[in-house]
Amino acid sequence: MTVEFAGMIGTRDVSETRTPSGPPVDPAYVRRFARAHEEAGFDRILVAYSSASPDATQVAAYAAAATEHIGLLIAHRPGFVFPTTAARIFATLDQLTGGRVAVHTITGGSDAEQRRDGDYLTKDDRYARTEEYLTILRRAWSSPEPFSHEGRFYKFEDFSLLAQPAHRIPLYFGGSSPAAYRVGGAQADVFALWGEPLKETAEQIASVQQAAAAAGRGPLGISVSFRPARSGRLRPRPAARRATRPRWSARRRRSLRRSWITSTSA
Repeated sequence: MTVEFAGMIGTRDVSETRTPSGPPVDPAYVRRFARAHEEAGFDRILVAYSSASPDATQVAAYAAAATEHIGLLIAHRPGFVFPTTAARIFATLDQLTGGRVAVHTITGGSDAEQRRDGDYLTKDDRYARTEEYLTILRRAWSSPEPFSHEGRFYKFEDFSLLAQPAHRIPLYFGGSSPAAYRVGGAQADVFALWGEPLKETAEQIASVQQAAAAAGRGPLGISVSFRPARSGRLRPRPAARRATRPRWSARRRRSLRRSWITSTSA
């Protein structure tokens, strides 16, 4: 399995250890942040989602214009845009960027956060809606003919895309409940996990792959997210240690892709 390295960009300078600085949307900061990932050899950059954040798809489009080849992993919550509209948005961006789009599906684990955008479905119903939503996306991105759909959450007639995606858009998926494993196992290409102790991570991966097998699919890609943060001042390393520290080029980092997928998740 190929290894990919993904980072995450934002629209202003802020972290767990630094207070926000600059405007909520700083175009120059977005350009620098995206280019820094590309120059460092990252494969993708995640643009996260929350009810209060700048729109992830527009931020991704702006980052794409400032870079040449890095992939765009766009966090997206089903339910707030009709699936045919989402299919058209992502297909268009994929065409404009030459096949650089991937979508990270966030069903939503917080009722309070969902309600900020007007969603009052229960968690189980949200996962049922997500499954129907992703089924429609996949068909919209691949159907050569107009098609209709009538399901529990969505209904439409004779939909088709004039411009389908430039490549098969990868669907990432996150969650840690049985419903998340079931829907992700049936629909996703890559299942995203937080970094946990090895035993718990292995158990989650087993649950994901069991769900994929139950849906008649092969093993999914696995994304494991780590978010390092430091507090306080770092002590300077002794000169001898600095001198012996390996300096890997982007080419060398890419050559390490062997058997795992690591990325940052919303």
